[in-house]
Amino acid sequence: MRNIAKTAKTIIFVLTIAMLSACNNSDDINEIFIGNDWKLTYIEEGGIRRWSSQENAYNLSFAANSFSATTPGGGKISGRWSANGKTREFRCTNIHAEGISANDTIARKMIQMFSEATSYDGDTHYLQIIKEKNHLMQFYNR
Repeated sequence: MRNIAKTAKTIIFVLTIAMLSACNNSDDINEIFIGNDWKLTYIEEGGIRRWSSQENAYNLSFAANSFSATTPGGGKISGRWSANGKTREFRCTNIHAEGISANDTIARKMIQMFSEATSYDGDTHYLQIIKEKNHLMQFYNR
């Protein structure tokens, strides 16, 4: 009877340790950002949304510390990024744009949002890059 009680306590201990290690409030930054091909769904500014159409795709990808976005017109936005999986803080720096036409308002808003981003939300299915409440870009993983 003692062996059964001792075995039960050991099993409970092991399961408790496993559950505690599984409870992690931080995101896996690499899993969310790196290796995914993101497509812009919309840009929201104070409740007003600018939608990206299926045929005019604005795409975004992340590497270890850099990002690259492309526009339907062949423009490119690139820079460096950093994120904190616990606080969901997100920043972009060294932003560079080339080939963006003057009338591509979505690309210009993307540049502004990257420059002013403060946080992110999402997972491997969707990603929001957030400037402030109701000011964000939403992407989905293609």
